[in-house]
Amino acid sequence: MRAQKRNKIAALVIAITVLLTAGLAVALWTADGTGSGNARALTAQTITVNATTGAADLYPGFTDGDVHFTLTNPNPYDVEFDSMTPGAITSSDPVNCPASNVSAVGDTGLSLPVSANSTSGAQSIQDVVSMSAAAPDGCQGVTFTIALTLTGSQD
Repeated sequence: MRAQKRNKIAALVIAITVLLTAGLAVALWTADGTGSGNARALTAQTITVNATTGAADLYPGFTDGDVHFTLTNPNPYDVEFDSMTPGAITSSDPVNCPASNVSAVGDTGLSLPVSANSTSGAQSIQDVVSMSAAAPDGCQGVTFTIALTLTGSQD
């Protein structure tokens, strides 16, 4: 009888152990989930062209003047510009030397890089500014500011 009782207890312990182990195994099984997530593209920020003063190279009749500037890129990626279109020109002394004494032409095939979240070092586009051969003496020492539109892409 004792042996039978021990066998029943042993069988009960084994059964409980098997059930607990099976329950634990079920609890450790993997789970699945379905649904969706979002990704969002940022909006590109405008890169600022900042006029800087370069070497004075204009004089009456000269057609190979340079335009000088830096670029400020607030975007998280590098940008490289490959073309320039000039806009309005202003004179620092419009009374003695009207801006009409200077002209600028566009240029292509440029390589004007600016790193992400930074301001470039000094940049220039060569041989795009001309001064009229009839420019008066009042143009000596005058600074001309040229609006620039640069075109390029993410680098």
